[in-house]
Amino acid sequence: MSFNTSNIKMLLDLFPLNTVVFPHQKLSLRIFEPRYLNLIETCHREERPFGVSLIREGREVGAPAIPFEIGTSVVIREFVKVTDNLLNIIVQGERRFRTKHIMHEQPHILLEIEWMDSEIPNYPGDYSILRNIVTSFVEDKSGIPKDDSELFGLLGELLASFPGEKQRILELPDEKIIPALIRLLESIWLQ
Repeated sequence: MSFNTSNIKMLLDLFPLNTVVFPHQKLSLRIFEPRYLNLIETCHREERPFGVSLIREGREVGAPAIPFEIGTSVVIREFVKVTDNLLNIIVQGERRFRTKHIMHEQPHILLEIEWMDSEIPNYPGDYSILRNIVTSFVEDKSGIPKDDSELFGLLGELLASFPGEKQRILELPDEKIIPALIRLLESIWLQ
């Protein structure tokens, strides 16, 4: 017996932010807005991911923001309930998604998505070049991961102040991500 799965919708709750999360990247968040407190508590309790997308228009707080179409699913790695109105969490990026449709915006955005990565990715490319660039400007060389995926995540953290550039890289086909990241790093750190 076979089932037709073409009509199954992939849904993902969204937390729009003024930052871009790469797969493998870790990000600390302080959650205080009621709609996101509920979302994060539910995702934590049910051990399910949620999406993070860079805000195209609007703000993180208040009315729903308009997100970019491509974002990253994240999982909660650390969860601390400080008070009833404050959570501290650390999330880690998993894989990229493309928004097909915004299902609703209240109390938070719910998306119908399609995955851009079939599983947690390891993008093709020359990671030794990335490692050499990072080595040239980081004082504590022992903090540079030997694992390519961890290095990719670290670069996501180091490039936090470049959300537009990170968004452009996130939207690229797999084989163009590492070369684009190399060009960005060279333009920033090797001038």
